[in-house]
Amino acid sequence: MGAPRERVLTVLLVAAIAGVAGLSYWLLLARGPGGVASAPAPVAPPPPRAEAPRLSVSRAAGPAVLVRGGAARSPLAAGAELRPDDVIETAEGADVVLSAGESYQVVLGGTTRVAMKEIAAEISRFKVEDGLVTATVRDDPNRAVVVEAAEGAARTRGGELSVASVGGRVTVGVTAGQAEFEAGGRIVTLHTGQASSAEPGQPPSPPVALPRSLLLKVDWPAARETNRRKLVVQGKTTPGAVLTLGGQRVQVGPDGTFSHVVWLREGAQALDVVARDVGGRVEKSRSPTVVLDTRAPDVRFDTDTLWQGAPERR
Repeated sequence: MGAPRERVLTVLLVAAIAGVAGLSYWLLLARGPGGVASAPAPVAPPPPRAEAPRLSVSRAAGPAVLVRGGAARSPLAAGAELRPDDVIETAEGADVVLSAGESYQVVLGGTTRVAMKEIAAEISRFKVEDGLVTATVRDDPNRAVVVEAAEGAARTRGGELSVASVGGRVTVGVTAGQAEFEAGGRIVTLHTGQASSAEPGQPPSPPVALPRSLLLKVDWPAARETNRRKLVVQGKTTPGAVLTLGGQRVQVGPDGTFSHVVWLREGAQALDVVARDVGGRVEKSRSPTVVLDTRAPDVRFDTDTLWQGAPERR
């Protein structure tokens, strides 16, 4: 029985020596110079979470409507706080500005329909369903503003960009800073003074310089009286411009030409054409006074040429 007992004592002694050695090693590592135990390194607290900006209407003048919940319509009023999925509709003559404190500002131009898609700390999204908007964004690497359209989207983290969307064609212009324009699966970067357009389903065009001026030529009628309600107005503007005639949206071709049917009301009237572009310019033209008298006899003039050949009036 002596031999087994000696072996057990030997094993216990070896284990005790190993435990003492391990404890000594841990104490040496845990203590700094002079044998004083070092404190654990402090853990930095997580950065404070940025708060979502409060987006509100800072200016609302002229014909403008707030659509909430997809159905409820009410006049747009200054001071109203906006929510995701709100929609704002404006008509010609409206002056609407949306503000998110000092973070960014959005201006709606002319006849426009814009949806609020997201209002968050890191990103805010808007969708131009029709018309023109301009966003001025404070330079901030941690926050982006995205302006979407049916066929693309523009993003900036600082600067000023305008997005026009009419009939599927999207035009983006940058007047300060830079922005990324994505459409058709491709992205182009626009810098100050540059613009790009995308047709439905197509990628953005190469960046070009913003036009120095906004073209607007309208063939107003030579005749002053008619008994025909339906007339056709033709003209030309800068490609990518947003055009209204009598407050109604006008489709502009890729080359800037347009042809629009006008329905006159009984009596005397004058029609206004307003063109806007992503460079921030506005041009207007007013027709001579035209009188519609449906009780008058048919004088059998050619209405196809009624609005052609007259000197341009601006």
